[in-house]
Amino acid sequence: MNKKDSYSIGINNGYSIAECNINDYEFNNEDDKEKFISEMAEYESDGFRQYSPFEFYAKEFNESRYPDSVWESYDNGVYMGIKKSLREYLRDNKIRIKKS
Repeated sequence: MNKKDSYSIGINNGYSIAECNINDYEFNNEDDKEKFISEMAEYESDGFRQYSPFEFYAKEFNESRYPDSVWESYDNGVYMGIKKSLREYLRDNKIRIKKS
């Protein structure tokens, strides 16, 4: 497993998790956005990683030449996937949030 592949897996996982949960949130301000991102990242690390097929990814990450950088790349991908989902949701639903 390399960093590029783990990043791609992270984006897909983060995006999918956010897509499944985004309709349960309201976005009125920047704090709401940050809360959503934080809760989705927490769900990914505390919930999603406990089930298959993630255990197979984890095995490949851990057996890679540089596991720490592969994990870091995966985590960055998850974060970016969540942000991508949020960005698309706000755009598609014409939700504008003013910066504080």
